[in-house]
Amino acid sequence: MQRPKLTADAVRQAMAEFDVLERSVFLERYGFEEARDYLLVADGREYDSKAIVGVAYKFVPGFGRPLDASELDGGKGDAVRKLISLGFSVTKKVEDPDWTWDEHVLALELYLSNPTSPPGKRSPEVTRLSALLNSLGERRGIARTEKFRNANGVYMKLMNFRRLDPQFQAIGKAGLSRGAKGEQAVWEAYRADFPSLAIAAAAIRLAIDDQSVALSPDPDDYEASEGAIVLRLHRSRERDRNLVEKKKAHALAAQGRLVCEVCAFDFSDAYGTPGQGFIEAHHRKPISTLRLGEKTRLADLALVCANCHRILHRKMGSLSVEALKVQVEARRMSDARR
Repeated sequence: MQRPKLTADAVRQAMAEFDVLERSVFLERYGFEEARDYLLVADGREYDSKAIVGVAYKFVPGFGRPLDASELDGGKGDAVRKLISLGFSVTKKVEDPDWTWDEHVLALELYLSNPTSPPGKRSPEVTRLSALLNSLGERRGIARTEKFRNANGVYMKLMNFRRLDPQFQAIGKAGLSRGAKGEQAVWEAYRADFPSLAIAAAAIRLAIDDQSVALSPDPDDYEASEGAIVLRLHRSRERDRNLVEKKKAHALAAQGRLVCEVCAFDFSDAYGTPGQGFIEAHHRKPISTLRLGEKTRLADLALVCANCHRILHRKMGSLSVEALKVQVEARRMSDARR
């Protein structure tokens, strides 16, 4: 049968079916893949252009069947051209960014809260996490799409953890076969230490809620064991200039100079005049004890050199100023005996 002319009404009926079934079911039912390049956009929603055109033919009078994927070209020359000619708006697809360490931490906490029966995609727990991740995306200045960390995507992320879970591998339930590298890294870090995972997740939520913590990309970011957001939360407690200056003044009054509390490095000794009065402040308190709006005290800060500061941040929560000082002094003694 010759293919009839596509109509706008047929396209709208295909869109209505898409809305009812939701994307994953719609695409699976009719044998289409997700759009790679172009999306039909209407009333704030996005539709896979090639799939919509293919299914729309089912609603064209006298034709009565959908086209399969092999009968259409998803590029500009076929499906997109048809939609534009009918007055529909088509846009170039914007890919959502990969999940970050911090997002994976939040998802794994939800998964491990009940791994034998993770919440469904319409559950309040998944809905809340989706909203939180969207809030994080907004704070980070990400251009979000309709699918950005939506409930379906969050649920799929939970299912991805099943492929790493030995409980499910043992009974032949491996979960979704495809996953992201970040899932495995977070799983290996926390699978046997739920208390630490809960602490890290709580810190991330605290940072998202605290508008004083800058969450947009920072060129000075570096590797930290708890991820970028917890690092920035920690930094926000270390950048109260008035408090830092008071801490420096207190140290000068007590010992007459500013030295690293870990390794005793003195910037003025090493650099002369340019190093006078220079040293960094590190917040001692574990992230788990911080609360929104909590005031930082002088005793919460330690004065450290830049190198020791980075090491403390890399091991936040597991390495204190005192513990690192013991390690540094032990190495010095060992070197001296050689």
